[in-house]
Amino acid sequence: MTWYTLMPHELMFPEGQEGQSAEKSVQSTMLFNDIPVLVEQISPMEYKVVRVISTDPSHFMNADCCPGQILRAGHF
Repeated sequence: MTWYTLMPHELMFPEGQEGQSAEKSVQSTMLFNDIPVLVEQISPMEYKVVRVISTDPSHFMNADCCPGQILRAGHF
């Protein structure tokens, strides 16, 4: 079955399903070079980009803040 949705994976498949860990991660929004992004803190000084939250299509082409990138505190 194929689902076409804008809903995040976490809402479609609650924790404990699809091999996800039971541990909750803390996510927050921040601005990186004036681009709003959803990040997950992975260490006291590092954040992993989870999703770009913008209505500007050019923000999605920026390789510096694409999902999966690691942002270090002090560089944004």
